[in-house]
Amino acid sequence: MSTTTLAATHDGGSGCLICQSKNQQIQAKDEVIRAKDAVIAAKDDAIAQKDQALKAERELREQLQKQLKLASAGVKAKATKDKDPYHHPTKKASLVNIKSASSQAQEEKDALTIYIRNVTESITYEMLHDAFSIFGTIRTLNVVHPKMVGSVAKLSKVAQVLKYRPQEGKAPWDHAKDTLVHYDYIVLGGGSAGSVVASRLAEDPAVNVLVLEAGYSDEVLASRAPGLYSTIFQTDADWNYETVPQAHAGNRTMMQPRGKLLGGCSSINAMMYHRGPASDYDEWEALGNPGWSFKECLPYFKKSEGFNDPNLPADHPCGPLTNRVRYPGLETFDSQAHGTEGPWQVTFHHLFHLSSRFVAASQAEGIQFNKDFNGESTLGVNRIQTFIQRDGIRSSLSRAFLRSEDVVPGGKNGRGRVRVVFGADAKRILFQCKREVKMASGIEFLDHNNVRRRVMATREVLLCGGAFGSPQLLLASGVGPLPQPSIPHFHTLAGVGANLQDHLGLSVTFRARNRCQTLNQEYGAYNAMKSLFNFIASGTGPLTTQIGEGVIFVRLEDIAPEWVAQEKANGTYQERASGPGSPHLEIILLPGFVRRHGTILAPDFKSYYTVTALLMNPCSFGTFKVAPKTDKEGSVDVEGVVDPNYLAESFDARVLAQGVKFIRRIVRRLNNDPTVGGREVFPGEATVPDHDDRALEKYAREAAETYYHPVGTCKMGPASDPMTVVDNRLNVHGIERLRVIDASVMPKLVAAHTCAPTVMIAERAADFIKEDWSSSSRDARIQTTTIAEARL
Repeated sequence: MSTTTLAATHDGGSGCLICQSKNQQIQAKDEVIRAKDAVIAAKDDAIAQKDQALKAERELREQLQKQLKLASAGVKAKATKDKDPYHHPTKKASLVNIKSASSQAQEEKDALTIYIRNVTESITYEMLHDAFSIFGTIRTLNVVHPKMVGSVAKLSKVAQVLKYRPQEGKAPWDHAKDTLVHYDYIVLGGGSAGSVVASRLAEDPAVNVLVLEAGYSDEVLASRAPGLYSTIFQTDADWNYETVPQAHAGNRTMMQPRGKLLGGCSSINAMMYHRGPASDYDEWEALGNPGWSFKECLPYFKKSEGFNDPNLPADHPCGPLTNRVRYPGLETFDSQAHGTEGPWQVTFHHLFHLSSRFVAASQAEGIQFNKDFNGESTLGVNRIQTFIQRDGIRSSLSRAFLRSEDVVPGGKNGRGRVRVVFGADAKRILFQCKREVKMASGIEFLDHNNVRRRVMATREVLLCGGAFGSPQLLLASGVGPLPQPSIPHFHTLAGVGANLQDHLGLSVTFRARNRCQTLNQEYGAYNAMKSLFNFIASGTGPLTTQIGEGVIFVRLEDIAPEWVAQEKANGTYQERASGPGSPHLEIILLPGFVRRHGTILAPDFKSYYTVTALLMNPCSFGTFKVAPKTDKEGSVDVEGVVDPNYLAESFDARVLAQGVKFIRRIVRRLNNDPTVGGREVFPGEATVPDHDDRALEKYAREAAETYYHPVGTCKMGPASDPMTVVDNRLNVHGIERLRVIDASVMPKLVAAHTCAPTVMIAERAADFIKEDWSSSSRDARIQTTTIAEARL
């Protein structure tokens, strides 16, 4: 168009193109100005919040110092001889690990603990709501500043997660809607194994699956944010098991965290993805379980795994986040060892600088670098792989396998045949006998209104309650050793509840240099909020750590050859490892002050770190039993009695003592690192010196704690072994249509973190079930009735 023609079109009317363009430009400038004003206002709000947080933190520190002085005054009094010198007497939280000689000092410290918790919670939630309003303002600027936040949709989604409370969003049994009381499969427990089994069975659109979960949803911040997992312990999302007093471990009663929410322990654990040495599974097969060699198990490990290659381009659907700190030398892996098509995401995520220095110090101490703990060898040092999504959120098994489209009828790809019922407390298995054949037929449970109901299985009942839940339900249903009082006996299996094995850990805590970043520095109000913002906006920062970052797997002859030789000479050495590639100890670096599962607070907000030695092949075995109790209705019920029998074999305590010595050798190297440092604050070398083996063993008995890996209480093996409970296809011996599918079937504890092995077991079980029913000529499905007909 010529200039003359363009000028002729400018008549100043409403249809003038030039005027319209100018008006649009003016409007755009006005929007930018308003946006900038909003940004300025948001910044002012943020500054005000920071000032408020700093003021609150100063007040907290002043109060802390004042109360600690009062507490310290009481400590100077003579301590009673029966006090535990390493732990507070069964407290859920404490400020410092000191002897309490006066009840007044103890009360003052307890009061301070409550004060700190109240202040922290009030600051967090108050500031959180303000943060959401700031994010709401920022969202309106996404067009002007698209890089200001990573994803508006994600912010909205995570904001909903942060505001969620476990008691909301329940999906309990609905009498008006839940008229179906016959399902093909009933899965007891929507935990790590139950989520996998239910999802895999539902791949067949011709079947329906019911999952009875005693807890509720896992859509809670403490589960979604990896760095907050220990805050779930001893809440309603935890079964809150405790051991009986441990006769060989200071007569202590120890907590046993178990997940009571969808996803089970995969929703509350430390997210370490580790399979263990191949020889451990070959040993399972050698114990009379054909088909369970590592070669046959490996495809099932890979089947569930969706490994994220950290070297993929940033825009790749499975690639890593671009705005996290990278440690390429510590992101090594064996591509042949991993699966990439499974729904369970495995990756490398946040890593503290401290962890990289820990790996270097371990190498300097003679420990070989391991390219991939899930590759050819388990031994060596490296960072651990984790089941965390690329957006920084925990990849629990419920999140991976029980997605919303799978649990709603009519979901995608013909699936959605899984019905998940929350608040369903299973009480007993229902049995019947046909032609003298015992078989499981259903489940009796209490719904969320405490109404007793029954549901029936036309194919199988699948117990996925874990090492405590599955034997408890069997025993409560009359399946186990000799008849118990008040429980009608149905079937004798002496091994139910026996063979309990667990990994025991012993920790040493160190004070780092101030420049060394650790989690304790993030406990201050302002830093805590900053970490929350980073987690919400970009899925980065300290809250995306699963805390156990740097890891060593070692054998005793590699770190204490003289001690091993002496033990063998004395005839006291006990070899429990499955082979020369199976570790005796795992050493884990925890970048923070970690005592009693994170329930004991550090004395201040300075830098601390903890290193823990885990006993991988315990010689001490325990039991899980039940004791009768009366429920709310006055009916006879049972409760679990956990007795791991920790350190009953003195060799276990001596091995942990060697672990402490090895930890100190590594930290002495860290102490010479100008960026780290390492002054031992607990237990202290003056109190427990390296040269005093008796003091080290005593420390082990007074301070060791569970590391959440109980297994073996429904042992897998041939029927010729009277202590086995299930066969190699996980069928309960002597009872048709009943299987146990979880960590309780492991005949021997693997030298690994048990979540990945449990998922492998579930994947195998799902195929066993499909194979058995595809070739079976079993009874036809029972005609569906209504729930009203099944009510007691």
